[in-house]
Amino acid sequence: MGKYIEEMEHIISLILKLAILGLFFWSIYKGEYIWALGCLLSLIVCMAPMILQRRWNIHIPVELELLIVLALFLHSGGGTLNAYHQIPGWDHITHFLSTTVISLIAFISMAIIDAYTPAIKFNTPLLIFFIIIFSLAIGMIWEFFEFASDLLFGTHAQLSNIDTMSDLFFDLIGGVIVAIPGAIYLKHTTPERFGLELGQEFGLKK
Repeated sequence: MGKYIEEMEHIISLILKLAILGLFFWSIYKGEYIWALGCLLSLIVCMAPMILQRRWNIHIPVELELLIVLALFLHSGGGTLNAYHQIPGWDHITHFLSTTVISLIAFISMAIIDAYTPAIKFNTPLLIFFIIIFSLAIGMIWEFFEFASDLLFGTHAQLSNIDTMSDLFFDLIGGVIVAIPGAIYLKHTTPERFGLELGQEFGLKK
């Protein structure tokens, strides 16, 4: 059953990648080169797990890869298909999902660094605090890019101050959703032990 689910996740991930490729060509056809560039960057990020595995033998779990690809698809589709303006709440959904995925990657990375780098150790409160602040920082950088896009290319990514603050609120929620289960789990273990388990899952050796 587990192998069947993993195969389905691989198939869904591949379908989403092909969909992003389709959105790339659709953006070029419509003359929306900013979103075409966004789709291209999304495709490059989608290739990162394969590059990590081939070059450094680092295996990204398919569940994490699927979440990354899904977040990129929603963002690319939101711009290319104008879902950001036609579907209420689409912007908040993409902010929430993207920040959740990025916060999860940061949480995993910190745990692995703690386990595999003797000179660096994190305690649980510091790790959780970092995840929440990191999620807000990523959200703020995203808003900077939206502001620059509106200013330089005449897009309408930022509709109002309320829209911007709502996006940051959903970024915060994404970080908290990762941080709270992380804190609960780490009560029963340590960042180092958790990092070692993750490292083995990723194919790392100590």
